[in-house]
Amino acid sequence: MDFTAFIDPVKLQDTPRLFTALAEWLAVFVYFNIYKRRSTNKDFAIQCVVTLVVQVFFQYVAGLLPIGFWIPSMIAAVALMYLSLYVVLDIKPKDCGVITTHAFVLAEFAASLYNQLYVWYVHLIEREEIIDSVIIMIIVYACTYIIYYRIERDNISPTRNLNVNNRELMGVLATGIGAFIMSNISFINTRTPFSATENMLYVRTLVDFGGLLMLMTEMGRRNEMAAKNENDAINQLFQKQYEQYKLAVDNSEALRKEMHDMKHYVMALKNEDDPARRAEVLEDMEQAIAIQESFMNTGNRVMDVILTTKSLQCQKKGINLNAMVDGDLLADIHVKDICSLFGNLLDNAIEATQQVEDEEKRLISFSVRARNQFIIIECENYSDGTNVRLKKNQTRRFFRNNNLPRTTKEDNVKHGFGLKSISQVAEKYDGAMKVSYDDGWFKVKVLLSNKNAK
Repeated sequence: MDFTAFIDPVKLQDTPRLFTALAEWLAVFVYFNIYKRRSTNKDFAIQCVVTLVVQVFFQYVAGLLPIGFWIPSMIAAVALMYLSLYVVLDIKPKDCGVITTHAFVLAEFAASLYNQLYVWYVHLIEREEIIDSVIIMIIVYACTYIIYYRIERDNISPTRNLNVNNRELMGVLATGIGAFIMSNISFINTRTPFSATENMLYVRTLVDFGGLLMLMTEMGRRNEMAAKNENDAINQLFQKQYEQYKLAVDNSEALRKEMHDMKHYVMALKNEDDPARRAEVLEDMEQAIAIQESFMNTGNRVMDVILTTKSLQCQKKGINLNAMVDGDLLADIHVKDICSLFGNLLDNAIEATQQVEDEEKRLISFSVRARNQFIIIECENYSDGTNVRLKKNQTRRFFRNNNLPRTTKEDNVKHGFGLKSISQVAEKYDGAMKVSYDDGWFKVKVLLSNKNAK
């Protein structure tokens, strides 16, 4: 059935420039809300308005140019989408290339679907009205972008970069360019094997949909692999903390035994005439005494070993660790969970604090106490702010594992698992985690359900 009988065949394939601009802007806007942004809400609102105005103005100007400028205009439109995404999002150039390709193919599909349904509608009622065109555009765009947003937000994590490599980028670009060429080839030449004058709209819509589906599937696969790798890394981190605990237990037992042999040090010191040897024995005694002073007694043997080990690390790094821990509250928490939770809390604090140049400010405050129905765990460390992305006086709410603050390290695929493992332990015990930064202090607060609370 020929849909061109009631409207001008030349205009049949043309999507109004305003509708094209809206399609491209909405595609960009979808990723503004999926991916992590650089700006605050106020700046973001301004950026959205500016990008919309620029997009509409560009399409208006492009519509005034001769048909020979069609391909350069499309390339410029993609470049404009890339620039909008790169300015607004906290994103790497290659990652932005992937997201821009997704957004462009999405915009092409939405515009094509609108055109397809509008032509069908005109054929059905045998009339062409602007108001009908606008209504169909609104309905199609609303449905398309809302559905796409709900699907794609599960494919992209807002807490980490995509970290796309050159091969992956080339694959995505090839898919996007291929879909565009196949869906628009009839505009350029109607005599190619892939051109279909009468069914041009069908071909364009289906090819765009196929390209979009391929891109979404590939993104979903990458997300699944990233999630698997992340879970494996977190499990390795759990095991690493537990292995460190077992090693620390063995070392602690050996050191305690050595303290009982202190009298042998004294005898050796009395009978030693060599000054160098005497100084060596004295140094061994000082180290043994320092270690003995570092032994913690919290009421929980696992916690004692962890705190003793971390306290020794702090002494070597010139960090003052102030710990107030009621170990009896941890009786119902599994050994591996204690190792992971407190090992990662203190490791993160030590790593950040040792970077502070002023030795007097190398401070860590750590506490475990009970309040009402919860066990409250707090770990604070001084920071100059260079390794903290939370702004001053900004506090994040208690949140779940998929809403963690971003690591400041370049390789955020391999880093940032410490906080995630802490959050997982908190969730396991019906709790949550909160991160804040205020007046030079970085603070992690964890709530765990206290089953023994009266």
